[in-house]
Amino acid sequence: MSDERSVRTSAHSIEVSRVVDAPATEVFRFLRDPANHAVLDTSGMVRGAAPDAAITAVGDVFVMNISNDMKGDHQDENHVIAYEPDRLLKWAPAEPGHPPAGHTWTWELTPRKDGRTNVSHTYDWSRFTHTDMLDHLPVINARQMQESLNRLAKALTPKSHA
Repeated sequence: MSDERSVRTSAHSIEVSRVVDAPATEVFRFLRDPANHAVLDTSGMVRGAAPDAAITAVGDVFVMNISNDMKGDHQDENHVIAYEPDRLLKWAPAEPGHPPAGHTWTWELTPRKDGRTNVSHTYDWSRFTHTDMLDHLPVINARQMQESLNRLAKALTPKSHA
């Protein structure tokens, strides 16, 4: 594991990054499968992906099973708004049948010459439209997001090194 990490916060976003000891193709393959997202979740809200959830292109909508204090057990639709193989995934959550609420999750991958990958993970709520819920944002903090990156790194570590 690497000690190359960073955290940047602003009034309406959190970005964390670290180097992961896996090539970008492996990182991207893991992230584009919503079934893996519960492994990375440190908020305690993500319960798993709905059957047949997939991320293959901009315009895809994948459904996640969520549980939180405000809404209990429910599903969120995640609208894929950026998709660049082995480089970028970005989605905007929404209540089923409604437009995205204005917050986004982004994973940016930068391959390194040594075969590892710089991974940046951003939560941005700068365009959040549900004013009655603004007091509940952010839904996650920088420490939790950094732990998500640690979980990603661990999930991609060959079992012989674990």
